[in-house]
Amino acid sequence: MTENNSCSELPDIQCSEPQFKIPIKQVGVQNIEVPFVLESKYGGFHSMFANVSMRTNLDQNIKGISMSRLLLTLKPYLDLPLKHKLIRKILDELQQNIGSTDSHIKFDFRFPMKKKSPKTDFSFPLFYKCSFEGQLHGKDNFKFFQGVIIQYASYCPCSAELCKDLEGKESKGFPHNQRSFANVTVETVDPHYVWLEDIIETVEGSIRTLPYPIIKREDEQEIAKIAAENPMFVEDAIRAISFALNMDGRIYDWIVRCVHEESIHTSEAIAINFKGVENGFTERFFM
Repeated sequence: MTENNSCSELPDIQCSEPQFKIPIKQVGVQNIEVPFVLESKYGGFHSMFANVSMRTNLDQNIKGISMSRLLLTLKPYLDLPLKHKLIRKILDELQQNIGSTDSHIKFDFRFPMKKKSPKTDFSFPLFYKCSFEGQLHGKDNFKFFQGVIIQYASYCPCSAELCKDLEGKESKGFPHNQRSFANVTVETVDPHYVWLEDIIETVEGSIRTLPYPIIKREDEQEIAKIAAENPMFVEDAIRAISFALNMDGRIYDWIVRCVHEESIHTSEAIAINFKGVENGFTERFFM
């Protein structure tokens, strides 16, 4: 990328040497709001907005990088459908423009999927917090991650059993549910690829107690029935999700963090699990 001639004649302190000659692992910009285009697995394209962060490493002999050059590198790609191959291309160009050996970019966005009520089939869009993340180390070591946060309900097995005990004593009790979340990140390696819709459907298929944007009385009764048939601790939830992700041969690596926002405790129940591939995800990813 060439500089404007008039600008190149101006002094640039970033080209001077730093006082302390120490290399920097990552330096860049974050909280960049950009429009972008995302293809749907089921046809068509979504015009969306993302919050983007971009970073590179910096040599010990260079004082600073041109922050605007990061955005200028990204700008030509905003009208193209965002895919892992496009992210790799952006990172390649970023390293060339900055003169770095490592580059990183992350898109955080809200991805819409239509969700039908379980009985009445009322359809309404549900927005999932998602992310695309690319890392390029050197010229060939490229990693691509997709993340999604999925809400579900967890019907407490303890309260269910205690209610049964009360029934045997000619009394009554009411089990409780927790609003719960699974934060899932997967890594795929060429030639394999999974859609965001695949990840969402895999997780939701393993956890049947789901929320819906629109519910009528028939739906609410069905949701209560499904909950009673599927009580789960946070340990049960993360094991079910882990099993489902392991069954997808396209996914090279994965990590999951489940949080159950307890309704009768002041604390939250959490569980973290990961596939365990060499040099892959560890629990420090969620630290």
